[in-house]
Amino acid sequence: MSLPNASLLPMTHLTPKTLLGGGGEERESLAQLYAVQIGSHIARRDPEERRTLVVGLGIRQLKHDREAFLDVIELIQKVL
Repeated sequence: MSLPNASLLPMTHLTPKTLLGGGGEERESLAQLYAVQIGSHIARRDPEERRTLVVGLGIRQLKHDREAFLDVIELIQKVL
């Protein structure tokens, strides 16, 4: 069994917390997953980075499919 590309997995030491809003458990879980992925990307790019990351998402409609999630993560990686 081959392991997925390690760069796609979130780093285990990151702990997301909802500060405002959330809009329900399902929406909150997805937003935390996005936040951990963004934080992981930044931490891998610059291992010395130690600042707190605050992420604000304006997701109108939740899309639970893998393709939509990966599209958003890819877009964020291009911006960063």
